[in-house]
Amino acid sequence: SLIWGSRSVLAFGLFVALSTAVIGVAVGTIGAYYGGILDTVLMRITDAFLSFPVIAAVVVFQQIMTIVLTNIGAYQFPTGFGSTTLYVSPYVTNPGKIPAWLELINTINPVMIAFILFSWMPYSRIMNVVVKRHKQEEYVQAAKALGSGHTGIIFRHLIPNSISPILVLVARDIGAMVLFQATFTYIGLGGDSIWGMLLVNGRNWILAPGGILTYWWVFLPATLALVLFGIGWNLVGDGLNDSLNPRSS
Repeated sequence: SLIWGSRSVLAFGLFVALSTAVIGVAVGTIGAYYGGILDTVLMRITDAFLSFPVIAAVVVFQQIMTIVLTNIGAYQFPTGFGSTTLYVSPYVTNPGKIPAWLELINTINPVMIAFILFSWMPYSRIMNVVVKRHKQEEYVQAAKALGSGHTGIIFRHLIPNSISPILVLVARDIGAMVLFQATFTYIGLGGDSIWGMLLVNGRNWILAPGGILTYWWVFLPATLALVLFGIGWNLVGDGLNDSLNPRSS
């Protein structure tokens, strides 16, 4: 389960980090490039999202998912680590006829949606500041003088020259998102982290009848996997920071 779970947690971390980066880069770049009222509105929206805790968003989305499935007579049953089977009352005897839209709802991960919607703000803030600085550079003015359109300036000049700190943040957030997913799984607020489930199954053996840490192999591998995964991606972020920083020697 430990090795098998590494695939799903890596996919989760990559998808969430890249999705939040795309949203944050888009919001920050558009606001910084066009400026004025648009920039003010987008940054105020960013501030509003920053004030909303992620843990509350996870609970809200989890409850919405449960209410929607319950109202249509559907029930989720776990079939293994990180997977569920959907049963709907009219189709209990013939689950093969469950509509595709119900199967789609069953595949939605509330924790993933909450992380994506409430984790893009740092990317937006960083990109907004960097693009505002770069759009005053001579190469941008030269591109405008040569007749480049807004789209060309943004995608050919501003984003490529401003993306370095975003790549560093993405690398560090991959490990952080996986750790958050395991945390929510461990405390029972949703999520389907296999490593988190291993910790849940092993926590009752920390203080076992044989003594403290007698059955250490039950929970220690998953703990080390989470720690090393987070450290590894932080080191990747530090390496990217050193290689992409023009002031670095």
